[in-house]
Amino acid sequence: MSNDINTPTVGGKGNYDGGYARFLKAYQDFKGECPRGVTLKLQKTGVRYNLLLQFKQPPTGKRLPKTANLECTPEGVIDGVKKAKLVSEALGTISSASEFWDWYDKTILGKNQIEDNLITYREIFQQLEDGYFAGYNRNTGRPRSRDIVSDLSSYEATKGIYFRLFPNWDEYPSWESFKAMLYTPLQNGEQLVGSKTFKERYYILKAIAEKSPNKEHLLKQLEPINAKQTQFKKKQRIGIDAFKDWWYSAKQKAYTIKSNTVSNNRHSWLWVTGMAVMYGLRPTEIAAAVNLTKPFVTDDGITIKALSDPDNQDNYLVLGDYVYFTDSEGRKVSIKIGGRVVAPIPSPEMFKLLELKQPLLPEYSPKKGVQPRTITGGFDTRFTQKISSMKCPVTQKYAFRRLYNLLGEKYGLPIELRARLMGHSTIVNESNYKTKGIDATLEVIEGCSKLPIPLNVAIERLAALGVDLDSSEAKLFL
Repeated sequence: MSNDINTPTVGGKGNYDGGYARFLKAYQDFKGECPRGVTLKLQKTGVRYNLLLQFKQPPTGKRLPKTANLECTPEGVIDGVKKAKLVSEALGTISSASEFWDWYDKTILGKNQIEDNLITYREIFQQLEDGYFAGYNRNTGRPRSRDIVSDLSSYEATKGIYFRLFPNWDEYPSWESFKAMLYTPLQNGEQLVGSKTFKERYYILKAIAEKSPNKEHLLKQLEPINAKQTQFKKKQRIGIDAFKDWWYSAKQKAYTIKSNTVSNNRHSWLWVTGMAVMYGLRPTEIAAAVNLTKPFVTDDGITIKALSDPDNQDNYLVLGDYVYFTDSEGRKVSIKIGGRVVAPIPSPEMFKLLELKQPLLPEYSPKKGVQPRTITGGFDTRFTQKISSMKCPVTQKYAFRRLYNLLGEKYGLPIELRARLMGHSTIVNESNYKTKGIDATLEVIEGCSKLPIPLNVAIERLAALGVDLDSSEAKLFL
């Protein structure tokens, strides 16, 4: 029976029954041979002992113990003294913190040990992809799926395009490859730092670093970089009069086209522009409408009339979760915010002018073999192409949503309701959709002047005009 029954459990690779006393003696005898500033450290964790190196660690300068791949044996102590001398020399010659830790990983910990712990970019990318499709759509809360084209497109736009910037997926993550990916110039020649692309690259690198064994080192290199987006695309806007003038002119020209196919096609896309303005929708969302020509019945039995129904005065539009077209494999395309009920701007006159009760939804069918992103954005792309061919003053689809928001404000719809109908928060509405400028302010003021006013204000105004407030006519009016 062993006399070392109380011998503590120690770290390292050996069997230390009966050997702890020899190890401890070697530790006491040789630790004094370490150079100034780098020492051996015997650290107890629970019932285990580990032999470490302790020194001021760059870049913080804090004196802390650090694993050095040392066994708790006499041989491990002698090896530790040698490594302490190497570290002392490296601290005096290597000025870059990242370079020092790369050296430490290779020289002190040993290449084989690092390779055993590391995983390649390919493995990390697969983990991030699996995690993405195991998650939920942030706007609708539905589970993501590889069987939904929109999810495939979103994955490609947020992750796939950045993964492909790494030339060798079988490498281990390193700061050198991180830096090369982050600062790859933009293909359009525009400034990289401050762009949306730079910001997105930065955050995907942080996600990759979180999966890497050298996580702390990589995150330290990323920390001082300012990834804030400072460059933004100029937001287009169009006023109500400019829109009406263009729409009416384009409508007249559509009637003069001899080809019925071309003429009908133009009428259909003009109908889409009218729907975008009156309902504040993205073009693709209009392709998800389910009550254009037939009523929709909710799960609890509520019937919402068809938009084309002449007796329908509310003109509510019901959007489904998916558009009417699929890819060649039958996979569905979802809309950004998900299904909901929306209402038009309360202007019957404008609703009639735009002929919206005569639905003319354009036909669109994605080509076989195209990328998911092309499929999900195809309807919007076709919309931009068509309005450009009709000489529209704006080409950004969101210009029509901004006009809807302006009209909603003009006709007294509170911001909370406008934001809800458009499918976002009041903060987003205020920052991204509020049209600024004197002409826009005048448009809103003109509309507000025609809205009902509080009773006390009405009384004051009538009194100022000399109206007898006690008369039966005034009382009836009030």
